[in-house]
Amino acid sequence: MFERAVYNEGRLMVGKMSDDIEPQSFINGIFWQIDSWNAGEVKAGFLSLYYDADVVSVLVTEDDIRNLAAIKTGIGVNAAAFRTALVLRHPEVVRLAKIHQALARAHGFEVELFDSLEAGFAWLGCDNPRPDFIK
Repeated sequence: MFERAVYNEGRLMVGKMSDDIEPQSFINGIFWQIDSWNAGEVKAGFLSLYYDADVVSVLVTEDDIRNLAAIKTGIGVNAAAFRTALVLRHPEVVRLAKIHQALARAHGFEVELFDSLEAGFAWLGCDNPRPDFIK
């Protein structure tokens, strides 16, 4: 499952992965991100942070990650340059994120992995907008 929100007047997107993580939630997230960009909800050069919490199962494969990268770099490439911090704990999510990171970097996207929200937000250069909720 994915929960997403936009903060800092459209300059920060935060997404939480939890429960059962499956490919369709990633596809929905890509289209939500593109729609948010097209509607002007997010601004050029926006930052994004995704984190996992209370993951039950990971139903995503390496092939899914490759297909998602193709969608994102094909359809979503016009959404301006942005940086993504991935704050991950679940070992399988970390493994898949490393594949995503390599594919994203090949297309010029900045993606870094972290093991704490503090480190992820620090790399992005912003504060946690809802520390009582984003944890």
